[in-house]
Amino acid sequence: MTTRRALLTAAGAGTTAALAGCTSILGGGGGGGGGGAPAETGGPVADAPVPDESSTYARMGTGGPVVTYYGNWKCPFCAEFSTGSDRVFGLGDVVAAYVAPGDLTLEHRSVAYLGDGTFLGADAPRAARAGLSVWNRDPERYWSYHEHVMANQPPESQEWATADRLVEFANAVEVSQPGGLREDIDSGAYESEVRANTGPFLDAFGDERPGTPAVVVDGTPYSPFQPEQFRGALDSLVG
Repeated sequence: MTTRRALLTAAGAGTTAALAGCTSILGGGGGGGGGGAPAETGGPVADAPVPDESSTYARMGTGGPVVTYYGNWKCPFCAEFSTGSDRVFGLGDVVAAYVAPGDLTLEHRSVAYLGDGTFLGADAPRAARAGLSVWNRDPERYWSYHEHVMANQPPESQEWATADRLVEFANAVEVSQPGGLREDIDSGAYESEVRANTGPFLDAFGDERPGTPAVVVDGTPYSPFQPEQFRGALDSLVG
């Protein structure tokens, strides 16, 4: 996967460091695998356990404290967190080490608005709404959908998150009720839920500039691109 690099200043464990991450000013360039054959997806994230109880936002895990992953469906760094690399403590690592054993529950919230504008493109809210539609219609396939989109994500400079493309991604991983997904996208379903993510995301960073991916652990945001700090925070949380 070809990715861009940007600097994000964020607070973590009382320190300030330059981090890789998507910010509202991140420009174009190469993206994920959207230009070629669909990438194969699977593994610990796609197979992560889903709680029995319903929730507005997507979750994985069956016990333990809750951490919140803030991402954006168009962010290439979120794609790297999802698919893994040698410079990130990836989502699959989190699942294998903490979620699958039952030590941790992870909640996923998509950030599509910052301030008065959209975050990473005018189509980002549509992608976020589609994700919530998949979660509420077919939660067992949500994480497969997430992984497929991340692995096949076109460049964020393109407005690729159309209804057709989002339904195409859902069909690729056999999400049920694709017609219902399209209805939700066309009707603007889950718009208020997507907008509601902005406040908590900004609040988590205080006066620092926010970016994605960010995982809030016990009230403090951490970048997966600072793997030692991030994993240390998770270890402390689960005891």
